[in-house]
Amino acid sequence: MNNTRPLRTALLANAVFSVTCGLLLLAWPSLIEGLLGIQAPLILPLVGLGLLLFAIDLLHQATRPRLATWRALYACAGDFLWVLGSVLGLLLFHRLLSATGTATLLTVALIVLTFGIWQLWGIDRTHRAEDSALYRHCLVVRTKAPATDMWDVIGRMGDIQNYTSSLVRSEMLDGKSPGVGAVRRCTDRAGRRWAEECIDFEVGHSFTVRFVSEAPNFPFPVSTMVGGWEVISAGTGSDVMVWWELAPKPRFLSPILLPILAFSADRDLVQIIQRMAEDALGQNDIPKNSQQAKRYSF
Repeated sequence: MNNTRPLRTALLANAVFSVTCGLLLLAWPSLIEGLLGIQAPLILPLVGLGLLLFAIDLLHQATRPRLATWRALYACAGDFLWVLGSVLGLLLFHRLLSATGTATLLTVALIVLTFGIWQLWGIDRTHRAEDSALYRHCLVVRTKAPATDMWDVIGRMGDIQNYTSSLVRSEMLDGKSPGVGAVRRCTDRAGRRWAEECIDFEVGHSFTVRFVSEAPNFPFPVSTMVGGWEVISAGTGSDVMVWWELAPKPRFLSPILLPILAFSADRDLVQIIQRMAEDALGQNDIPKNSQQAKRYSF
C-alpha cells in the first residue's frame, strides 16, 4: 500500500461522526424525537447502538498496520445505504416529520454521503502506484521454508496449478523453460483462459510477467496488467512477495475493482504460498516434475 493517510483520515472522521450520533441517540432519544417531530422510543436507541458498532469497525480499520481496502469498501456501501434509506424515509414519511426533522435528516445524509465519497477517494489513493496511470496491490507472506528451497518451487512457473484450487491447468507454451520471453498459459475452473509473458527473471530471487491483455477474450477488466513474485530470505525461512500493477477498465471503477482484487488475493494467496512452502519442505507428495506429470491428464 502506498498512500494510506487519506483513507485512514476518512475512516477516523466517519468513526467520530458515527460515535457522536450514536451517543446522542442512546443518551438523549427524547431530544432527537423532538427534533424530528416523531415518537420512536425503541428504534432510535437501536440505531444508535448500530452506529456505535459501525464506528468501532471503522476505528479498527483505520488503525490497522495494513489497511484492508475491501473492508473500507464495505464501509462505503454502509454509508450509501444510509443515504438511500434516508431518501426513501423522507419520501414515504415526510408528512410525519417536522420541518426541522426533514432538514436534519437531509443534513446527516449529505454528511454521510461525503464520507462515502471521501473513503472511495482514499481507496483510490491507497492503491495508486508510482505511475499515476496504474494501481498496485502487494501481499507479503512469511514461510518456514528457506529462500533457496522456496524459489525451487516458485521458479517452476508452469506448476502454479498444483497449488491453486481455482486453476485447472497451467503450462509453459512451446515447451520453453521459465525465463524472459517464456509464456505461461492458465485456465481456471470457469473456463477463462489467459497468457502471461515473462519479462524479467532473476534466478533464485524473482520473476515478473506481463498479462497479455490485448489478446481476444482476455477475461479481466484491465487494459494493462503486470505482476510478479519475489522470494526474500528471512532468518531460517523466507518472505514471499506477490504484487500486481494494473490499469482498470473502466478506470473510474478502480475504487471498487482494486478492493475486490485485494480481497481475493488476501483470501487465496496465503493458502497458495503455504502449499508451496510445504512442497519446498518436502511435507507433501507433489512431485518436482509435477507439471510434466499433469500436462497430459487433460
